Amino acid sequence: MTRRNPVRHFVLVALLAIVAALPAAAEDVEKKFRIGATLGFFNAQDDVMSDAANTLTLVDRGLVFQDFFIDPRNDSATFGVLNLEPGASGTIYGQYAFTKIFILEASVGYSQQDIGDVELQVQFDAVQIPSFQPFLFEIHRFKVGEVERVPVKLTAIMRFRPRSSFNPYVGAGIGWVYNGFSVAPEFDALSVLLDGSRGGLATVSSATFGNPQLIRPNATAVVDLTGASVKVEDTFEAHLAFGIEYSFKRKWAAVLDARWTRSSRAVRVGFNDSIDLGVAVPERVDFTDSEFATTVYGGFHIPNGGLIDCGTLVPNFGVNPTHDCGADPSLCILDPTLFDGLPDPGIYYIQGGEFEYGGVSVEVGLRYTF
Repeated sequence: MTRRNPVRHFVLVALLAIVAALPAAAEDVEKKFRIGATLGFFNAQDDVMSDAANTLTLVDRGLVFQDFFIDPRNDSATFGVLNLEPGASGTIYGQYAFTKIFILEASVGYSQQDIGDVELQVQFDAVQIPSFQPFLFEIHRFKVGEVERVPVKLTAIMRFRPRSSFNPYVGAGIGWVYNGFSVAPEFDALSVLLDGSRGGLATVSSATFGNPQLIRPNATAVVDLTGASVKVEDTFEAHLAFGIEYSFKRKWAAVLDARWTRSSRAVRVGFNDSIDLGVAVPERVDFTDSEFATTVYGGFHIPNGGLIDCGTLVPNFGVNPTHDCGADPSLCILDPTLFDGLPDPGIYYIQGGEFEYGGVSVEVGLRYTF
């Protein structure tokens, strides 16, 4: 037996009564101009998923197992994504009705959306890895910044019930989106640290026998690194429109408008003149003579300095408290609660990516017919 919610029932009845009491009438729009404004939100549909849990299996041409590699990073990062986050949006527009059915609309919109989250994982040199696990990566996330979008659109609209006060419509059109970008302070600081660092690829060994390792580069393989780059370009767009307008008063209509947008360009977030800092193990099964079998995978070992502060080395129990851990770290342990503000050496991965601007907007507002 289902219990009824009296409050919800009352609200529904009240809303229906208000709508029924409005002096609704079909709106005459033929050969007339209309203006309107709507407010709502924009939700992008593209994102970059974390690749931290990937595994690569290699087989020979007879499909006999030969080798196995696992990505060394923390698997729980798979819940994170890099994307344009949902944000508030608004649109103003003008329309001209050639007939009762066909309308041409020109509009200008505005929205603000955060880019997040960039995934950084690090295994610190100073942190002791438990004997029962091969790796110990920490996850850190960074907001990239904020995108301001100004879409300018032209849309052809067809109304379905021009003689009714309740009027569904569909439409399609094209436009151009002007995009601006402001970087987040923490992301800018990360880029500066990366640009001032030196590192080399620490390669992932085979996991076939259950003991994978990250093999640190020799001194000759350590090179200067470069910082982050964010590419936010203006883009062409195409869209579909779906909506309902309700004429509640002479010359006035309430509007519910939904639009699906597809863009021609994408946002690109990259590091060290590439998409990622590090080379992720791909999620696939392939042959031992494929390009995936010969690729070297791993993160970048930064032996001096680093990108994240993991704590401070302090003298171990039983060691003289005045011992200089900087000169002799062998008698020291890490205190992860005592941050000194200095980034620490370790093996770093940073995942960037590309994702489209396109998505779905839903807005409500009013239209006025002259």
